Amino acid sequence: MKNAGRPTSYTPDHARTARLIYETGATDEVVARILGVHVETLRRWRDRYPEFDEAARAGKTVADDRVLFSLYRRAVGYDYTETKAYMPHGAKEPIMVDVTRHKAADVRAAMQWLRQRRVGDWADNRGRDHNADLADRLAEALANVEAWREVDDNGLA
Repeated sequence: MKNAGRPTSYTPDHARTARLIYETGATDEVVARILGVHVETLRRWRDRYPEFDEAARAGKTVADDRVLFSLYRRAVGYDYTETKAYMPHGAKEPIMVDVTRHKAADVRAAMQWLRQRRVGDWADNRGRDHNADLADRLAEALANVEAWREVDDNGLA
């Protein structure tokens, strides 16, 4: 007879808790630690309990969307309001003033955004050998020169 193992400690409350934890950007390892289980147990729960898997996916999506929105804002720039405290000479209390600031667009964030969203146009080609095509064309040209030399040396040209 197959060993059934220990009874599960899973409850539907784990799904709700896990979703909230995942929404903060936590990894499986962090969620497992907070729930007091091994990461493999967490993975088994995702396989066995559809509501737990859905909670994990939904929580991760919330965190990913937050990062995506932040990356987009960094890529295009944005305005924000900051409260500044000023203490005029002779004043007994500081004066609080809201100041609008502008965060300029970040080129690296824009490039990262475009690499993700427009892969064909903005793919990262750092690993590609840009000289490969040139090397092939040069090798072909040298072979043609050698062929013409042979023809010329044989008096055929």
